[in-house]
Amino acid sequence: MSTAVVVLRWLALLSFGGPLLMGLTGRRHDPTATPDHVRGSRVPLVANLSAFAVFFPLLILASDDVRGAVPLLLAVAGSVIAVAGCAIVLRSRAELGAAWSFAPRAGATSGLVRGGPYRIVRHPIYLGLSMVAAGEAVAFSNWSALLVVGVAVIPTFAWRAQVEEKLLAHVFGDPYVLYRERTHMIIPYLL
Repeated sequence: MSTAVVVLRWLALLSFGGPLLMGLTGRRHDPTATPDHVRGSRVPLVANLSAFAVFFPLLILASDDVRGAVPLLLAVAGSVIAVAGCAIVLRSRAELGAAWSFAPRAGATSGLVRGGPYRIVRHPIYLGLSMVAAGEAVAFSNWSALLVVGVAVIPTFAWRAQVEEKLLAHVFGDPYVLYRERTHMIIPYLL
C-alpha cells in the first residue's frame, strides 16, 4: 500500500507540470502585440508566486505517513482532484489562445474570451490551479499545506482576478461588465 501512496502522491505533484509548462511557454515578448494592449499590475502575481514558494516546501517537508488505508484514500482523492484541476487549466489555456499571458494583459485585438470553461467562471485557470494545490495537499495528507492553499494561494488568486477584471472592464467596457454579471469569478455558484 505504501508504494501506491507514493506513486499517487507523485501523480498529484506531477499534475502541476502541465500548468507549469504552460507558464514557461508563454510569451516573453510578443513582437506582434499592438499598442492597444494594456498591462495590469504584477504585484498580485508576485504575491501568488510567494504563496506557492511557501506551499511547495511545506508540502514536501511536512507530509504524513504513507502506510495504512487512510493515506491511500487521501492519496487517491487528492490525485483525482489535482489531475482534474490540471485538466481545467489546460482546457482553459487552450480556450484563451493568443489572449493568454502570464501577467495581466488585455487588448481589443486578442478579444474577450467567453467560451469553454469561461462560460461558467471568469477565471477557470485560477480554479484549476487551486484544485491542483489542494489536491496535492490532500494526497500528501498535509493539513498545513492545505491551510496555506486556503489562506494564501486562493486569496492571492482572487486578488489577481480582481486586478485582471479592472483591466478587462477598462479595455472591453460594457461587454465585459455584462459577462461579469452572468458568471462567477473563480468558484462556480460561490465566488
